[in-house]
Amino acid sequence: MELPEKLRAHANRPLPPALDQVRDFLRAFVADCESLDELRDHLLRIAQRNQRGIRRELAAIDAVLDTPQPPGTLSWMVAADGNWVLDDDTSDAAAAAWLRDIAALIREVLGET
Repeated sequence: MELPEKLRAHANRPLPPALDQVRDFLRAFVADCESLDELRDHLLRIAQRNQRGIRRELAAIDAVLDTPQPPGTLSWMVAADGNWVLDDDTSDAAAAAWLRDIAALIREVLGET
């Protein structure tokens, strides 16, 4: 069975920039979580059905962390998009460390599924 053209075009569209993907991930998955355990449980349920999206989110986080960002970008993204309060909420270094922890959590979830 061949895919309809509209569906094929949707599947083949380019991904948004990594920074936008991470922001969307934080808004969709993290902003309403009360703990990282809650996030982990949510991601585990999703990964048990389909890992593609979560792998894409992980790649975006890695890309953002591997690319120098303008000052304030990471701390603002974690605070505003992720709705997460860090011990040092004005530090990009603290935000980068937190994002690395999120990436590690995602890797752990993927390893379990």
